[in-house]
Amino acid sequence: MKEVIFLGSGPSTGIPVVGCSCKVCLSPSVYNKRLRPSILIKLANKNILVDVGPDIRHQSLKYGINKIDYLIITHAHYDHIGGIDDMRIFNRIQKKSIKTFLSLSSYEEIKRRYDYIFQPNKKGHSQSASFNFKILKDDVGEFKVSNERIKYFSYFQVLKSVIGIRLKKFAYVTDIKKYDKSIFKFLKNLDVLVISCLRIQKSAVHLNVDQAIEFAKKVNAKKTYFTHMGHEISHAYLENNLPQNMFPAYDGLVINLENL
Repeated sequence: MKEVIFLGSGPSTGIPVVGCSCKVCLSPSVYNKRLRPSILIKLANKNILVDVGPDIRHQSLKYGINKIDYLIITHAHYDHIGGIDDMRIFNRIQKKSIKTFLSLSSYEEIKRRYDYIFQPNKKGHSQSASFNFKILKDDVGEFKVSNERIKYFSYFQVLKSVIGIRLKKFAYVTDIKKYDKSIFKFLKNLDVLVISCLRIQKSAVHLNVDQAIEFAKKVNAKKTYFTHMGHEISHAYLENNLPQNMFPAYDGLVINLENL
């Protein structure tokens, strides 16, 4: 079985947003309940987690995740790394460190924020989460997980370097704002593109819906799914106003990778 599960399709605040009484936050629709952004790639008996946000405990319980074989960190913003400490339980279950792929800049930021996980665990003290960090030093390249090769490429969320990934004909591109046109050569001949879009209006740090649609049209994947959507976006509204073969993602959405 090869598939992608959307563990979260929301923004850094999650949805509902605390204290907000807008129509989306008060909506009874399950499609408007969005946890912080993350996906799980399942390859045979291996689980690859892409980003470990602060909702990872809830996501793991909700979707029955009982092991993490690999972790990919796209960048070191809180909504993508805030669940690092919750990886301890997987260390205990698996009795080993989690192999983790990330850029040098993300590694350095995690080292500053979570300095204690880089210290030796002491007997009689709380045990920190344990990772086997694999630093991706180049802007583009590939690495191997299980028996599959994952390609990666870099772009920016304003000043923050972010990596996108491609597995065969599936690509995941989150928190993108600034990019070189050469990015499109990495996204040729896709069956499925996942791209982030924060809201309808323009944003200083994310693509909005129109910009994400424009990006998706250049990629021309067979299907495009939008993620990292804020509470300005109603699932039903977006679903009814996107071009053909473009869709809003939602928490729990499963994409089959068997034939990609």
